Amino acid sequence: MLHDVPGPISPAEAIGWIQQAVAEGRYFVHEPHFSKRCTQRKVTLPDWKNAIANATKCIAHDRPPTCGGTAWRVTGPDIEGDELSVGVEAFRDHLGQRVLLVTVL
Repeated sequence: MLHDVPGPISPAEAIGWIQQAVAEGRYFVHEPHFSKRCTQRKVTLPDWKNAIANATKCIAHDRPPTCGGTAWRVTGPDIEGDELSVGVEAFRDHLGQRVLLVTVL
């Protein structure tokens, strides 16, 4: 799925983009990888949502884009306060700014 519209280019732009897209439900999941990693690491939907909503760090990630966007590693606390990183791709398509959830670390 290529959209040829780049995602955010700075961490500050990326974190706002990612947080807003997730809060508004404009995300989808890279399956089966994301769910598999969540199961392996015992990460729940509230965990990764909390980590993104309360992110303390956002850094560029070198993953090749799936949707023509930019890859980021967002780190924040899970619901128990433990640090959790979520690998995402931020991109824009005909529906606007969106996020592909790739993995949890």
